[in-house]
Amino acid sequence: MRIGMYDSGVGGLTVLAAFVRHMPEHDYVYFGDTLHAPYGDRTAEEVRALSLAAVKQLVARDIDLLVVACNTSASVAVDTLVDHYPDLPVLTLLDAVGPAVQHFPGRKIALLATRRTVEAGVFEARLRSARPDAAVRSVAAPALVPLIERGVKDPAVYGPFLDSYLKPLATWGAEVLVLGCTHYPLIANQIQSRVPHTLLIDPANHLARHVAEKQDAFPASSSSGSVTLLASGDATVLDAFWKSVSSQIQTEASEEYGHIGLRRKPTTSGAKAVTHGSATPGMHP
Repeated sequence: MRIGMYDSGVGGLTVLAAFVRHMPEHDYVYFGDTLHAPYGDRTAEEVRALSLAAVKQLVARDIDLLVVACNTSASVAVDTLVDHYPDLPVLTLLDAVGPAVQHFPGRKIALLATRRTVEAGVFEARLRSARPDAAVRSVAAPALVPLIERGVKDPAVYGPFLDSYLKPLATWGAEVLVLGCTHYPLIANQIQSRVPHTLLIDPANHLARHVAEKQDAFPASSSSGSVTLLASGDATVLDAFWKSVSSQIQTEASEEYGHIGLRRKPTTSGAKAVTHGSATPGMHP
């Protein structure tokens, strides 16, 4: 199976790492739109246009399954993608967020995400639907993705922003915190240190586990597994982050989190090698 993924930049590599960890035998093509990152503060129209351009790059490489590894895009652009590619199965982390929290006992659930994801409200709606017994709060964290994309590692730089975003959640007594942006696992330790008694959930692990359990429904792989990294900007940025992510992101304990369905428009009719392909630069909405 050839699985395509895209994100506004490097954050989706955490999703790629989860999939490779669960299914190393498949081929992966990842597109990072580093030229236009971040998506979180763009208009919905811009996000839709950029998402279509990203998926065009992946479809040209004969993918069997599309994973939208950008929660901002998942919040506003998935219906547009399904309309344009009705025969392509599409999964997003939105499909995993409900099942991921369903079996945890905490009654105070928080979502940390980009401004656009929070404003769209779809992740919060899924959380409320999955856990009608729980109180849900969403916090927008617009400063984090630009810092992560620039490769900032100094905790002192993140500190004031994380304190601003997370102290109210700690005071509220959040028992579960859903990382609603794929960039955030890259600074999970810093996040956890500010909410030490809160369980962090990365939906990517749950989505990857589900697909691994259902992979018999997809074409068998004839290779030993590969990763191809594409970028609208400098692909070496992706390469550096991929080396770090693939070695550091840890897998959660295996549990059953319920059904996550593939989204496909109704119609009538790990990895051992890393390569870099060419992508069309300068894509603009």
